[in-house]
Amino acid sequence: MIPLIHIFYHGEVNIEYWEYSVAFLYIVVLYLRFARQKNIMVKKFPEYRYYLWGFLAKLFGGLVFSLIYFYYYQGGDTTAYFYSAVAMRNLAVLDPLEYLTQLFGDNSMRAWSVYTWDTAKPYQYVFFDDRTFVVIQLTSLLAILTFNSYLITTLLIASVSFFGVWQAFRTFVSYFPQLTSKLAIAFLFMPSSVFWGSAILKDTFSFSAVCFWVHAVDEVFFKRRNVIQKSVVLGLSGLMMILVKPYIFMVLFPATVLWVFYFRVVKLKNALVKFLLVPISIVGMGGASYYVLNRMGGQLDKFALDGAMKTIQTTQGDLLNSESYGSNSFNVGELDGTWLGALSKFPIATGAAFFRPYLWEANNAVMMLSGLENFWVLCLAIFSVLRAGPLFMVRSAVGIPILLMSVVFALFFAFTVGITTPNFGALVRFKIPMVPFFISSLFITVYLAKIKRELEEVGSPFDLRDFRMGTGHFDLVGFIRKKRAGAAGAKKMLVKRA
Repeated sequence: MIPLIHIFYHGEVNIEYWEYSVAFLYIVVLYLRFARQKNIMVKKFPEYRYYLWGFLAKLFGGLVFSLIYFYYYQGGDTTAYFYSAVAMRNLAVLDPLEYLTQLFGDNSMRAWSVYTWDTAKPYQYVFFDDRTFVVIQLTSLLAILTFNSYLITTLLIASVSFFGVWQAFRTFVSYFPQLTSKLAIAFLFMPSSVFWGSAILKDTFSFSAVCFWVHAVDEVFFKRRNVIQKSVVLGLSGLMMILVKPYIFMVLFPATVLWVFYFRVVKLKNALVKFLLVPISIVGMGGASYYVLNRMGGQLDKFALDGAMKTIQTTQGDLLNSESYGSNSFNVGELDGTWLGALSKFPIATGAAFFRPYLWEANNAVMMLSGLENFWVLCLAIFSVLRAGPLFMVRSAVGIPILLMSVVFALFFAFTVGITTPNFGALVRFKIPMVPFFISSLFITVYLAKIKRELEEVGSPFDLRDFRMGTGHFDLVGFIRKKRAGAAGAKKMLVKRA
């Protein structure tokens, strides 16, 4: 059980028997609700056949994570967040006005000093950190609703965070509906994302925010549906990333700018205009991203551009020297404090984020599961390269805007995480925002390579311009049949002329 000093100091927090009963009832009620909605929506949107299973996977991930960290590890960041949120919830009962003051951002020493033995005291290391304090604030609201139930609060967070992932999944399905089952694996069923992205952690909120962001960008700038509503979602998801994990926003924002601007450029038909605009657009996108991120220096705090390199060095050193991780770590090499020196670590850092820990590097059950997943990802990546070819993979990424965004975000986020996180325990958790985008890009590239082969077999050229908006906007079977018929007609004409 949790050490007594923690329970006494942070409030009487435990998993009582009634929590399991209420949790079971909660799951049953939501199962019936989601099953009904799935049955209604699947008639019009086939991807809804994964709606219920994706939701249950999210609940299962949060439940398993919470029980492991509560009973086996007997603590961790997730319990620190919750104990602190319980203290804040107790403050809401005893002093509502003070609670509202803290709910809107006051995590000063004065604010911490108002907590007493009656409310219990929040953990200082999560209370005084602005990034982790956001998690406490949000969790305290749920703790009020769940009567301080750790288990039910976890299930609520898993439930709410599911919708961001679901929306991103549907966005990708709208581009490539033929890959629905594979995209479901990438977004809904990857073990690392389900396990680390469903509990009371910063990662749960940031992962869902990334997915909401991608969905909202597509709705506002490309599909132009519900622009006002999705603009609000875009703003809130961006704010969540900035408040919780600013470095995610620093990588995702330039990738988004590239996605939006590049989509406009590739639609141009005049080759000369396109040739002139491409370099100008690249410079403009880089300048716009730099300007926005530089202007946001106050919000990004230590992750601002002018202090990012120092933060990378400090974070790497802190995690590498952390005794809690023991030998469960790796080393990308010493950083010299320059961006050129950091970029020289790109291959090893990115490779580590994508594929490590390897199976032989796992030294506990959780790492073994991560090792198995990484082995599968490595096999998928090798298969994709062999099946599609490196040159075609690059051409596909450059030719299809949403694929370009996914690849750019996955690569540079993997580099950011790999170079700042030299231990496997943190790496497998920090990298989950890029996992669905990396896996999806592999599936999509292999699929496009398959279409290319089918067209070439009938003597018809493959043109990436036909697939800029994916394959969801036309009848792919009819498209290939038409190409085949055209090629057969041309062949007959040549025979007649001969």
